[in-house]
Amino acid sequence: MSEGHHGVELLWKGLNILAFLGIVYYFGRKPISEAFRRYFQGLTEKLLSSESELKEAQEELKRAKENLQDAQRRYEKQLRLSQETARTIREEEEKKAQEVAKRVREKAKEVIEIELKKAKEELLRYGAERARNLAVQMLKEGFKEEKVQRSYIEKQLKRLEAEG
Repeated sequence: MSEGHHGVELLWKGLNILAFLGIVYYFGRKPISEAFRRYFQGLTEKLLSSESELKEAQEELKRAKENLQDAQRRYEKQLRLSQETARTIREEEEKKAQEVAKRVREKAKEVIEIELKKAKEELLRYGAERARNLAVQMLKEGFKEEKVQRSYIEKQLKRLEAEG
């Protein structure tokens, strides 16, 4: 009987479990189904919210890409403009530098010509002074001779007689 007793006991335990599940089902059906409905509704709302956020994020990404492309176009335009400006400024500065160099060369040429003229005049003065000194020295040397002194005195007397 022990086998039969276990079978009956098992049957009663099974019936108890079924009765318990029935009671739980009867009283808990509405709250449990409401909890599951709220859970799935919350999941659905979160999914819809996520889809909405995804669309917004995609739209923001699209706008950001457009803004990036616009910024790149403006950057390239500014870069070209700055390169043109730099080239123009460089050309103008080169022209100015060439003009300044030309004026410096002309001024240097003028200064050289003036200094050359001064040097020629100084050389002429020096040459004349040297010639005069040499002539005086030669005359002094020549006057040391008595013959030259007599000749000079005679010429001077003749000249004074002619004037007088």
